[in-house]
Amino acid sequence: MAKQKEGVDKRTARKMIRSTEGCAKSITLERNNKSDDVQLHDLPNDILGSILSRLTFRESSQMGLVSHTWRRLWRSCCRKLVFTSATMFQPGNRSIKHTRTNFAMRVNSFLRQLRTHPTLNKFVIKFGLRRKHTRHVNRWIRFCSVSRARHITINFTPGVKDFFMGPANSKYIFPLNVFSGPEGSSTHVRTLHLGYVCLDTTSSDFMIFANLKKLTLHKISFLGDLQCLMLPECNSLECLSISFCSLPGLSTCQPLQRLRCVRLHYCYLKKIELEAPNLTSFDLTNQPIPFVLGGSLNVMEANIKLLAKDSPYGDNLDYIYTELPAALSHVHKLSITSGLFVYDQLQGFSKTSARFINLRHLTMYLPLYGEPKSISGILRLAYLLELAPALEELELHVNGGGVDVGWALRRNMLPYSHNRLKRVLISGATVWEGLMELAYYILRSANRLESMVLDPKIRIGGPQLDGWMIDIGRETIKNIFEGEEFQSIITIL
Repeated sequence: MAKQKEGVDKRTARKMIRSTEGCAKSITLERNNKSDDVQLHDLPNDILGSILSRLTFRESSQMGLVSHTWRRLWRSCCRKLVFTSATMFQPGNRSIKHTRTNFAMRVNSFLRQLRTHPTLNKFVIKFGLRRKHTRHVNRWIRFCSVSRARHITINFTPGVKDFFMGPANSKYIFPLNVFSGPEGSSTHVRTLHLGYVCLDTTSSDFMIFANLKKLTLHKISFLGDLQCLMLPECNSLECLSISFCSLPGLSTCQPLQRLRCVRLHYCYLKKIELEAPNLTSFDLTNQPIPFVLGGSLNVMEANIKLLAKDSPYGDNLDYIYTELPAALSHVHKLSITSGLFVYDQLQGFSKTSARFINLRHLTMYLPLYGEPKSISGILRLAYLLELAPALEELELHVNGGGVDVGWALRRNMLPYSHNRLKRVLISGATVWEGLMELAYYILRSANRLESMVLDPKIRIGGPQLDGWMIDIGRETIKNIFEGEEFQSIITIL
């Protein structure tokens, strides 16, 4: 058994040596007649450093406690610093309170062990700190800057228990100027994630992040009279994410040629003017506003969630049919979630010359409001066939209404010939009489339709139908389309 164990140890050591990258020299293990065991600390420092770099921050820091040799090696090989509740406090240890003071003391003690400033790949601080901890945090930010960290996360978002505690002006003011000083190193920053801090809008220090590729702002407050947030002149910026930040407007200082992805969630913007010629993904959760994506002809996917302005009882099909085609005319895949009701009784709506000329896949989540027997307002959705001439897949999910078994299809609405639509899915199909009229209209209009799935269940939020109502809905669909020439195309879930 001893010989077998020795053989396993040797094979493990040799496998580690062969699998370690960056080893440019051959390694000879010293052997003698007494023993040929290989200990981990006998390996060259470059291999040990490569092993440390593959460990998590907590694992590598624990290795630094083994001996002076490992501590010295860890200090020289440290490339990521992650200060969170999980890394600074022992899991399950309730003897030490996870307070902000204890967290700051532990981070300070940890950084004192790094007597030099190693070049960092990642620097992360995630804890519910506030402005009163500025003295500590400023020291950490200066360490991060001097260490030329590439990926920086400073997130002081509070937990669920104390989220509403403390005034809004208690947020830490992030010192952008630290990265523009003589010892600063903003050119090395590739990603910057800031959460629950303040930024000085009168400062132009954002301009210094010339090589920034990803910028994330979450629950940020802005000092000064902010009229419009001007995106920095970062020619390398590829991804922009701003969430839960009260912003009057958002615009660009100059065209951002490399910007590919933009996410704007719950910022209550009143103006958006972006110049991003190579934008491919756009995600917006906001009240209905006109927005401009100048020169963005390559948008492949867009997700639009519309929030209510003053009251949810307002129809928004006019906005969907006029503003969205003008701003996203070249989008290929579009998802629209409405926080506003679409009235079923309205008959008219505005039309525009703008079209979704490249739209292939459209998904809509709509709450409907009104009398379930009315059809005129819902039939306005038929305009989608004219609005998107290249449409191939349509998903429509609605809620509200009830089940009425006395429907009879009307045939007085002339179809609009559509030559590309292949697949249609309608959920909540039997809660509104107008939806059956819409389905029948699509069946007559789409010349190449291969499949139409009608689901009586409601797939979005709102009151759900009871089982017996779903069964009635299925029977209703069967009765309506029984004997129709489209019966082979229809699938009832």
